[in-house]
Amino acid sequence: MNRTLALLALLSLSIALPRARAAEGEDEGPGLEPKTGETVPKDAPAKSDDEGDEDDAKAAPKATLPKAELDAAKAALVRYLDAVKAKKWKEARALTHPLTMKKLEQLKKRLGAERDSMAPWYWAKGDFYLKAYRVASLSAAPHGAVVAETSEDVYQVQEKGDFTGEKAAYLLGQRAGHWYVVDRKSEADGFSDDSLRYGYPGYFDEK
Repeated sequence: MNRTLALLALLSLSIALPRARAAEGEDEGPGLEPKTGETVPKDAPAKSDDEGDEDDAKAAPKATLPKAELDAAKAALVRYLDAVKAKKWKEARALTHPLTMKKLEQLKKRLGAERDSMAPWYWAKGDFYLKAYRVASLSAAPHGAVVAETSEDVYQVQEKGDFTGEKAAYLLGQRAGHWYVVDRKSEADGFSDDSLRYGYPGYFDEK
C-alpha cells in the first residue's frame, strides 16, 4: 500500500513540474512559440507604399533640350502648319516624318483611304481644313523629341462655318538630323512620356 502511494506521489510531481515551468514563461517544447527577442521601437517610421513610385520617378528624369533645339522644332512645325493652311500638300508631306508617311501608305492600301490626323489633305476634300493656328507651348520629350501644343481654327465644310480654338498636340522629332512632324493628337489624348518612350521605335535619332 505504501509503495502504491509513493508511485502516485511521484506521478503527480512529474505532471506538476512542467506546468509550473510553463507558467513561469519557460519554453515547454514544440507546443510553444519560440522567443524571437526582437523589439520594434515605437517611433520607428512606417515604410510607405509609395517608395517604389519615388524610385521610378528618380529613374526617369524629366527630359530637357537646349533652347536652340526647341526653336528648330518650332520652326519645322510652323513650316508644316503654314503648308497645311495653304494646302501645299507636297511641302506638307516633305515635312512629315518618313515613317509616318509609310504608315499612311499602308493605311491607304488596307482601308482605301488615309483617314488619319496626319493626312490633312484627306480631310480637306470634304470635311475640314486649317484656317489659322497659334503655337501655345513647347516641351522636351524622351528621345530628344518635342511636344508642341497649338490652338487652331478650322473651316467645317459640311457645316459651312468655322470652329475656333481647337486644341491639338504635335510630336516632332529628328531623323538623320532633320526635324519632322511625327504625329498629331487632340488635346484630350495628348502624349505621355511612356507612350513616347516606347511607342515610336526607330523614329528618332539616338540621343
